[in-house]
Amino acid sequence: MRKNDLSGRAAAFLAGVLAAILIVTLVFGGVSPLFASLKYASLLRIVRTRFIGDYDVGEVTDGALAGAVQSLDDHWSYYMDAETYAAYQDYSANVYQGIGVTISQDEESGGFLIVSVTKDGPAQRAGIAAGDIILAVDGESVVGGDTGDVRTLVQADYGGTAVVTVLREDGSTEDIPVSCEVVFSSPVRYEMLDGGVGYIDIDNFRDGAAAESVAAIETLVDEGASALIFDVRSNPGGQLTELVALLDYLLPEGVVFIRSDKAGHESVETSDASCVELPMAVLVNGDSYSAAEFFAAALREYEWATVVGEATTGKSRSQVTYPLADGSAVHISQFAYLTPNRVDLYETGGIVPDVEIALSDEDRLLFDTGWLTSGQDLQIQAAIDELRA
Repeated sequence: MRKNDLSGRAAAFLAGVLAAILIVTLVFGGVSPLFASLKYASLLRIVRTRFIGDYDVGEVTDGALAGAVQSLDDHWSYYMDAETYAAYQDYSANVYQGIGVTISQDEESGGFLIVSVTKDGPAQRAGIAAGDIILAVDGESVVGGDTGDVRTLVQADYGGTAVVTVLREDGSTEDIPVSCEVVFSSPVRYEMLDGGVGYIDIDNFRDGAAAESVAAIETLVDEGASALIFDVRSNPGGQLTELVALLDYLLPEGVVFIRSDKAGHESVETSDASCVELPMAVLVNGDSYSAAEFFAAALREYEWATVVGEATTGKSRSQVTYPLADGSAVHISQFAYLTPNRVDLYETGGIVPDVEIALSDEDRLLFDTGWLTSGQDLQIQAAIDELRA
């Protein structure tokens, strides 16, 4: 083995040990970090000197750190290697590398149905529309593959052009050059429903969610909305700052959110007196998590909105992401959340809606793929009925 190979392995080994020291210090405070780190170093030495197969010390370290966090038995805490953490940062900012489409498997063709197209995104600019079916990227068929195959092929063209072969609704096929770039995915969609009911679909509470929701509310009110429906079904949550900003805009003066740390220290978020005084409803389901649940809970506890849909999960633990020296990170539960009335949704098992109504399996599939219209959506219709009662 060459000398520089040895020095490279030594550097990687040292980086692994340092990373292990840091992760153990952060997670296992009661256990001696030095002892745990030396134990890990001994394991790596045995692997290096005895293991007969090939290995990468970085991958071994990633696996060890992932296992350490997994052993906490907390579904919401996890370790991210450098590549995963970089993707997570883009995800948190509602941006990604791609062409600006949402896809789902098309059973008939084996390709990928374009469910929605990002407004002003690369695909829309190139003439691709919802309903088109992706059959190939750069001449390589994706038929019978999975969404990861499409994503990998498209992202390989980042900074350049991907040639996407689509099957049109009239049965024709077309090769369409599409720029692959950083795309901002708006977390909010809104429309005016019949009877002057403003509908606001909040996809997540990541970057931009509060500002875009406020803009949507103001637009709908200017257009004559006399009531509002907020849809946080299948909303995975997001950032506390976005949640509090939107609650502050909607609710009157008072407590809107409480956070408690391991030592029991609390921080309380409040709203000012300015508020939106319109009848409201919030749609939730079993995939409404964290910030989405607390959004619905706060509006209900203030008697500001009726909650409609299906029971939520009860995720009332907040995670903080700690970057590590090599570009990886640990995402770990650090705070407990309480509603304005000091309810722990983890202990109660989530939110039980005021009006419980479930979607059929068929309608749920249409909802998940973006094809369920407001007129077909029984949960939206139930919310409208409550607002008109």
